[in-house]
Amino acid sequence: MIDATMLDAGDWLSRMDESMQASAPRGIAVVDVGYTNTKIALFAADGQMRAEHKVLSRHLPGPPYPHIDPEPMVELCRNALPELDAILPVDAVVPCAHGAAMACLDDGGNLALPVMDYASEPPSDIVEDYRKIMPGFAEALCPLLPMAITHGLQLYWQQRQWPEAFASVRTILPWIQYVGFRLSGLAVSEISSMSCQTHLMDTRLQQPSAMARHLGWDRLFPPMAKAWQAIGTLLPQFRPAGFRGKGLVLGGVHDSTANFMRYVCAGLDRFTLVSTGTWSISFDPSTAVDVLDPARDTNTNTDVLGRTVCCSRFFGGKEFEVVAGGAVAEAANLAEVARLVARGTKAVPSFTMTSGPVPGSLGKGFVTGHVPVNDTEKASLAALYCAQMVSEQLDAIASKDDIIVDGPYSQNAVLLAVLAGLRPAQKVKASALRDGTTAGAAAIALIADGKLPSIALDMSDVVPAAIPGLAAYHADWRATAYAQRASSPASGKDPYG
Repeated sequence: MIDATMLDAGDWLSRMDESMQASAPRGIAVVDVGYTNTKIALFAADGQMRAEHKVLSRHLPGPPYPHIDPEPMVELCRNALPELDAILPVDAVVPCAHGAAMACLDDGGNLALPVMDYASEPPSDIVEDYRKIMPGFAEALCPLLPMAITHGLQLYWQQRQWPEAFASVRTILPWIQYVGFRLSGLAVSEISSMSCQTHLMDTRLQQPSAMARHLGWDRLFPPMAKAWQAIGTLLPQFRPAGFRGKGLVLGGVHDSTANFMRYVCAGLDRFTLVSTGTWSISFDPSTAVDVLDPARDTNTNTDVLGRTVCCSRFFGGKEFEVVAGGAVAEAANLAEVARLVARGTKAVPSFTMTSGPVPGSLGKGFVTGHVPVNDTEKASLAALYCAQMVSEQLDAIASKDDIIVDGPYSQNAVLLAVLAGLRPAQKVKASALRDGTTAGAAAIALIADGKLPSIALDMSDVVPAAIPGLAAYHADWRATAYAQRASSPASGKDPYG
């Protein structure tokens, strides 16, 4: 492994950036390392995907804690990059990954500690002590998140419980940039990756947080690179004889931010993006940070240009799955939603151990009124419930402009129509983009001198559902949801069991 601390990062970044700007890339390979799947997608310079390879991401149990095995990603890159280069010369490689992990390297560039799985559960005393030193919301613009999602908590736990191993750490970098390090041998930081609810950055000033400076972690952060900046070339194991492309590895980007940037590259300015999948994350670049409330799981991301974007979220994919009780989304219909509304049947948050936009609701979800008994009723209630939760998300970030929904929710016509019915003052649009993360990461490779490319998007207008009594039903749902928080214990039960 190359010792990243011995490389002249500034010189590399300068020379590689000049090389990248010399011509547009012929082929762009996005290495997208998600929590569930790892894939490499090949894009042409027109933004069209040409090929894709995928493997399951590998999560291992402790000791010392549940962690991520990077080797399936490395093996996929070793095998797939030459194959993709035979289709289009791979001039640019864009690392992209979920933003909830850090890599700690020793002086040989090896992992000093395994990369923590964010689903790990830190000991209660570690969490209690971390709360005493973590940055305030005004500085970090994000609350402390459940499990080990917060990067600062991960590092604090490692430093406290495995001090000898942590003492050997010489470089700390986001999981996203660790992907780039394994491909190129050079370690960098990047603003969207360092600012995605990490507690490691003073988001206002875009510098290491006071906590990171106090604990000395900031001295271990590698130099900052732009997401689109070439940091080096592929190592020989990924670029065998006959490889046609330049194989330039770029700085890389946080996956949710990549998705957001794809819409910015479509020329959109004032809009709210509801990006759905495992999480439902809403982005609004027009919202001022002073409206954010940490109790409602609001926070900010920082885009690749360094702009603060207000966000809110809930565990949308999992919440839909629980309320649907095994029913597929396609089983829902608006007539059944209307019957649920008329009967007063409600799914009250939250059904996972996260609260989302309804404070204090984690694990306290329940169904009241007529309990659904068949797949049509269950899927319709799940669509109605998740539309209401998305509307709460939008309220939490004071959304006022057009709403664009992408990901799985954009394919749920019932959910979309209900959402549009709940927000009559705004237009709701469904995006036809099937994989905004990889498409957005590919667009990053087309940025030249900080100027964004212009790539059109396909979207369709959503017709609001005309459901009698929907507004009154939603008002009653909100009153029930917020009133129950103080008294209801967490149940974690199957809503139909």
